[in-house]
Amino acid sequence: MPPSTNPFRDMGEPSSEKDMYYKITNTLNRADICSGYSFVATPHKGDSSDESGQAVDCGMYPDAALSRVNVAGEKDFGRTDWSSVEIAIECKSSATSGDPFDECIDNDEPNADSRRKVLGQILSYMELVFDRQHRTFQYMILFLGNFARILRVDRSGIFATHKFSYREEDTKLVRFLWHYSRLSPEARGHDTTAVRLHPRSKEANRMRNRVKNVAEDDYVAQSFKKLLDEDWPWWKLEVSNETNPKEPQYYLVAKPHFQAPGVAGRATRGYIALPAKHKDDTFVYLKDAWRVVSDDIDKEGVILETLRQHQVQYIPSLLCHGDVAGQETKTQAVWSRLFPGETCYLKRHQHYRLVVKEVGKPLEDFTNGAELVQALWCCLKAHQQAYAHGIIHRDISAGNILLYRRADGRWQGLLNDWELSKKLVQQEGDGRQPDLTGTWQFLSVGALNNHTKVIVVQDELESFFHVLLYIAIRFLPHNCDSTSVPQFLKDYFDDYSPHVNGHRCGTVKLNAMYHGRIDLTVYNNSKEDEDSANLHFIWPSKPNETRHKRKHPLDGLIETFLSWFAAYYELILTPKAEDAETAEIGDEEDGGEFPSILAEIGPEKELEEAEEQGRSGSESSSSASSPTATVLDLPGQNADRPQKPSRRTLEKRARNLDSHAPMLNELYNTLTKKKWPTEDRCDDRKPKKGARWAPAEDPVARGSKRSSDVLAERLGKPAKRSRVQ
Repeated sequence: MPPSTNPFRDMGEPSSEKDMYYKITNTLNRADICSGYSFVATPHKGDSSDESGQAVDCGMYPDAALSRVNVAGEKDFGRTDWSSVEIAIECKSSATSGDPFDECIDNDEPNADSRRKVLGQILSYMELVFDRQHRTFQYMILFLGNFARILRVDRSGIFATHKFSYREEDTKLVRFLWHYSRLSPEARGHDTTAVRLHPRSKEANRMRNRVKNVAEDDYVAQSFKKLLDEDWPWWKLEVSNETNPKEPQYYLVAKPHFQAPGVAGRATRGYIALPAKHKDDTFVYLKDAWRVVSDDIDKEGVILETLRQHQVQYIPSLLCHGDVAGQETKTQAVWSRLFPGETCYLKRHQHYRLVVKEVGKPLEDFTNGAELVQALWCCLKAHQQAYAHGIIHRDISAGNILLYRRADGRWQGLLNDWELSKKLVQQEGDGRQPDLTGTWQFLSVGALNNHTKVIVVQDELESFFHVLLYIAIRFLPHNCDSTSVPQFLKDYFDDYSPHVNGHRCGTVKLNAMYHGRIDLTVYNNSKEDEDSANLHFIWPSKPNETRHKRKHPLDGLIETFLSWFAAYYELILTPKAEDAETAEIGDEEDGGEFPSILAEIGPEKELEEAEEQGRSGSESSSSASSPTATVLDLPGQNADRPQKPSRRTLEKRARNLDSHAPMLNELYNTLTKKKWPTEDRCDDRKPKKGARWAPAEDPVARGSKRSSDVLAERLGKPAKRSRVQ
């Protein structure tokens, strides 16, 4: 039977926050209300697997996991173990400044810095639990002086109870804990399709044995070996097979190869996986994510199978995929129930797993600039072919472009993560995702400044450009002061401009696209020449050698593409008068036919196909035609050109963005007709994780994708984050 008395009534008044740790955990343990669980204070010692060293004040742990918490006695503090904590517990001595929810504000989101700091703190703890465990949701308890809140969070959002007196208000808290401890694992938020492996189990030993004595150049095996971190939990994961539902597949995984930050959102995790079948020792890649449920967004596996049927190159090969039955978010449904008739901006997410054949490595692991550009060409080619069959990717980012080594040992690009892709015909109506889609750092200026914009080919080509610039500015030689690169990365890729309707594009990226140059005036301390005012990529110098004046072949690509984007945005900002429309477009130069690609960028030979063949969906540009050759009219080609390009010149440049062919042509010609340095890769100029090089970020808006900010979107929506009543 649930407890009929409140054990906290007899608990003495804590004299400090530290005293709260002792008295609360001791009171709960002595009440013996949660059979099989113990409450442990862990305020000072972080999890050994967590580099940040964060430690939650207390936690409810299964008795079987107490050895990992290192508790010696009743008055001793233990060590936080994110992989086994059942309910995280945080204590704050102040019931007001320590409360991350402000019920005096309509959406409960606090304004006070102290409260916002606590909100960021508890979200960080929840993120660490999600990272180390396979949970569909989790609870957390906040003790706020003599008050408490119970929190529930899933990948859609977070709810909290009203603040209540846990000492005076009957048995609310202890009844919650009593019932919780008697629920099934599924009802407590555990994903039962993920089975934690004992460190000495047959499966764990097989994982270790698979990478014994592997070759040094076996990238996949060496990567898997590094992921066999004994401080992290290892798992056997079940993946449903939509093509054969009666035969689910099982895979062995260790530490994630990739893990998206944040609490709410898709929460993508990527694993290098070993099939559980003993006869199969071939590594594969397993993706675990919470996909957005929408009638006009297909499952990623369905998209990959469709692309395979159309023989699209440079994409992953699907092995199996499917939803995890019965695992979807509930927060959005609770919100709608509490606020009937109001628009709910919280998304419905469904747990989903997918397995592909190829295991790639990050684009940033490229060997030299030529290999980087070659990988971009491959992925742009994949995008072109998919687009020709009516599918647009919509999430071009550095993380979604991989390097993959073929059977012959040569590296090619692989365009990954098609989960946000759509059919072009699906974008014509209003039934699309209601907010900003993609990765903030690589979205086009147009998309960042209009969050309901339909993504078109020009936006995607711009995203490819931002990826190229992001990798190049970090690893290739250029004229930006190395000490200023971290600030440039923040300003160009992470920054935003406040707006009455939410965040908009940062000024550095916007100015680059609008003006066709990347201004380094505020980043370069030394002004060696006029060129130092603008970004240029330069030929690498040898140690102790004076810096070359010779430009890197990448520099011409950057300059060319910038001129196209500047023209494109200039035409949008200054539309032509209707009475002047006819002669200008009709006067377009042919530019020749697109050359056949017979000598190769990758190892296989192919003919360049016309992009328009087989394409379905509406045109993405207002231009009357899409050229099949690059239309060049670059700055500096004509010494007598006017300082401001004519409208005809702008239209010629902008038409290069009407299709993929001109950009593919530029990449190909630069790769095959120019000399490239073989050793141009530099040390990464991006600060290592944890290094502080910029102003502190908003503690609430965490994560690499602003579209996944916790507590739903903060991009201009009147999102009311309610509490359970």
